[in-house]
Amino acid sequence: MIEANWLVEDLVRVERILTETAGASDHQLVKGPALHLIEAGGKRLRPALVLISSRAGTPGATATDLSAAAVEMVHLATLYHDDVIDETEMRRGVATVSARWGIEVAVLVGDYLFARACTLGADAGGDVPGILARAIADVCEGQVSETATLGSTERTVAGYLDTVSKKTAALFRAACELGASTSGAGARERNALARYGESLGMMFQVVDDLLDLLGSPEVIGKQPGTDLKEGVFTLPVLIACERDPSLRKRLSIERDLATILPILQETGAIDEALARANQIAAEARSALDELPESEWRDTLETVLDGVLAQVPVAV
Repeated sequence: MIEANWLVEDLVRVERILTETAGASDHQLVKGPALHLIEAGGKRLRPALVLISSRAGTPGATATDLSAAAVEMVHLATLYHDDVIDETEMRRGVATVSARWGIEVAVLVGDYLFARACTLGADAGGDVPGILARAIADVCEGQVSETATLGSTERTVAGYLDTVSKKTAALFRAACELGASTSGAGARERNALARYGESLGMMFQVVDDLLDLLGSPEVIGKQPGTDLKEGVFTLPVLIACERDPSLRKRLSIERDLATILPILQETGAIDEALARANQIAAEARSALDELPESEWRDTLETVLDGVLAQVPVAV
């Protein structure tokens, strides 16, 4: 998705901070689980956004690197907790922490990662602790909101979008804002990058929802239809419910992807969700138009293209 040489070099520094900070405990039952998903790999999209956004000012600051590692650590912590809530057994091709070490360890090590992320934020100083704290609060609120609507066919599209703006988009927005803040970028650039991050996060979740319905296990790392089966009714499903109210009753009885997917396709819900993703991408591009022409701005546009390209062509 991102191939800039300078970014690869920056991410090497951040990876070192991430590993050293997560693995700082002398207790193996903390250190092992804390490093588990880091060592499993990942796209590191959120820290990459911090580093790219820092090009709006003066890149290479220690505070920028610390912020990039902190954002990824917050993301990892949310995954640990999500896997407990969803009873997920596999993540990034390996057993989840909750499956390997148990629920108690997964919850506590997730908390540990949150705390270590806050430590990095405090070391970075400036606006970083506040930006991180607000993002963490939003993510937690969004997760509670989603949990409260599990299995509810009365969930609205508006309610879904509000949840996504917190649960997913908040951390993307924070990543872009952290890059701008720690590099001394101007207010105009900082605001534009924050809006870009918000839109990217919203689009990222809509694409993720589509992949849960259309993707292959090899690509998405889980069985398609997992969200549907667990009662997490995402944008395509909610659109279909609005267009075919009888689907609400059906979902209270069965949530088999093979049965429900044809209905989503027949109602045009899949196409509409993809159109929404493209519309949100256009909003992100509009925010980028306020930034000076540069290689790093082009890289941010490449990120948008890469996320959208994940959706199978034949929808």
